[in-house]
Amino acid sequence: MPEDSLSEALRDQEQAMPGFARWMYRAVRGDMGATVLDAGAGIGTFTEILVRDRRRVAVLEAAPEFVEHIRTRFSGDDRVTVHHGSLTDPAALAMMPEVDSVLCLNVLEHIEDDVIAMRNLLQRTKPGGKLVALVPAYPRLFNKMDKAVGHYRRYGRGELVERLERAGWKVERVFRFNAFGIPGWFLGGSVLRRSTPGRSLYRLFDKLVPVFSLLERTLVRGAFGLSLIAVCRRPQ
Repeated sequence: MPEDSLSEALRDQEQAMPGFARWMYRAVRGDMGATVLDAGAGIGTFTEILVRDRRRVAVLEAAPEFVEHIRTRFSGDDRVTVHHGSLTDPAALAMMPEVDSVLCLNVLEHIEDDVIAMRNLLQRTKPGGKLVALVPAYPRLFNKMDKAVGHYRRYGRGELVERLERAGWKVERVFRFNAFGIPGWFLGGSVLRRSTPGRSLYRLFDKLVPVFSLLERTLVRGAFGLSLIAVCRRPQ
């Protein structure tokens, strides 16, 4: 997919699913410190959630159009600093302050050498600080929709842990998230071979988030899920 089409697809997904973003954040909120690096911030969806949650946020984003969007969106807010650069470029991260925690949601799968990105994030995290990384799960589920949104891979649990540990992180826990996204992803990308669910399906899923989150909390309890969430700590 051309880069401009990819950016449009990612923007559509973020804009159509605000409820899903809040659900995702609630799953990891307790691991966030006072200062957070929003790594691969997109259009700033989680930056806004973090600011509303009284965090100070350093943004790193590689897409120039998203960088400008975030700068405009948070213009005049001294709780947010915005930086343009790739997670694989240590020079880009060297310009940023050390933070208590890193939020990296649906980003690492877009990076060919994800271990370098993980290692660079480690260097910007204070000793004892945390990384929360969410990635797509189940390699066998990789399909046309993954390719359309720029995924290099989906992760198995052991693979994710091994890569994080190789980068220097101490993995504290890994759990699965969004069980009810699995049927839709499989049907759309593997059976119907669509390149994107489309805004209408994104919005429908978002409206059902309260039901899904309740069922996941009471019935599924992390047994399976479309995504994996890893909570890691930088050793002292």
